[in-house]
Amino acid sequence: MASSKKRKFIRYFLLLFWSSVILWQFFQMNARGFDKDSVLASDQDILFAETDEYLSFIPQTDSMNTSVLFFPGALVQPEAYTPLAKKLAQKGYSSYIQKIPFRIAITDNMEQEALKKASEFITNSKEGNWIVAGHSRGGRIAANYAAQYPQTISGLILIGTSHPKEKDLINLTIPVLKISASEDGLASPSEIKQFAHNLPSSTKFVMIEGGNHSQFGYYGFQFGAGSAIITRAEQQIILQAEILDYLKHIN
Repeated sequence: MASSKKRKFIRYFLLLFWSSVILWQFFQMNARGFDKDSVLASDQDILFAETDEYLSFIPQTDSMNTSVLFFPGALVQPEAYTPLAKKLAQKGYSSYIQKIPFRIAITDNMEQEALKKASEFITNSKEGNWIVAGHSRGGRIAANYAAQYPQTISGLILIGTSHPKEKDLINLTIPVLKISASEDGLASPSEIKQFAHNLPSSTKFVMIEGGNHSQFGYYGFQFGAGSAIITRAEQQIILQAEILDYLKHIN
């Protein structure tokens, strides 16, 4: 009897422990490290808006003919990518961050629903060229979007992700940019190299030396992200510069 009670106690303890770890990690994935009052606001140049499905930054002057639809990483609060989105908008590129239910498309059906929503959003828009982009698990969604709806987009940006793993995108005719980080523990340089054959030969690969996984966004500690050698600000400057250079060649 005592042994049975002990096993039950251990099971409850482990359940409580891992539940606490998951909740703590979920909290860590919330956006932080930037001035939300400033970024999540409209100004004379940028119109910021939020709906149940999107965060958007729309240039009010000098708008380019290219828009970006961004898919967040798994469990990461979408707002964590708003500093990047606003920076792109300041350079004339309308930027949208799609919200994923529960912050993760954990099943194929959930992912297909997210892809369908993105396709309808892009197809129904009156904007010009569209680029889909994603970080981490969001990179998988972006890659799968390019595989299923290539005719609706003019480019693909993959950030801090080993995807596409299962999809063969070598026949894509749109320009592809893949940005990784040397200290990324979740999308390591070896994994990037391992699955590079799934992308077109014309793909531009960029490695940010000293960067890690979580510094591609603005959020807290993430298990396995790796220890960065450079600061988040430094990594973001390189990330923004590479994306802007890529977008410049789309127009």
